[in-house]
Amino acid sequence: TAAAHQKLCDAYKLAARAVQIETNGKNQAFAGIATVNGAVMLEEGVRANQALVDGDRTAALALAESYSSVAAMSSVAGGQDPAWLSALSDANAKDAVMKSVCGGG
Repeated sequence: TAAAHQKLCDAYKLAARAVQIETNGKNQAFAGIATVNGAVMLEEGVRANQALVDGDRTAALALAESYSSVAAMSSVAGGQDPAWLSALSDANAKDAVMKSVCGGG
């Protein structure tokens, strides 16, 4: 269980850093790429680590889903658009939960 947790958290930390960089940049396409990749990394982290406790799994999948929403919004909204800001806010809230799961918050 500890090894599964660590692998998931390693994937999360890498994905979250890339998402943070690209969603704060000026290129919506890069934000979309980073969030899609982050969602995939988290989903693969859950799938590859069956020994995860339910809380880890739930937090990771919630953040992956939120990243997917950010990716979709990066194609249709941006800047100060309320839909974009809402998607980012949701991702930030779910990121805070995941950060807590991984001991960084």
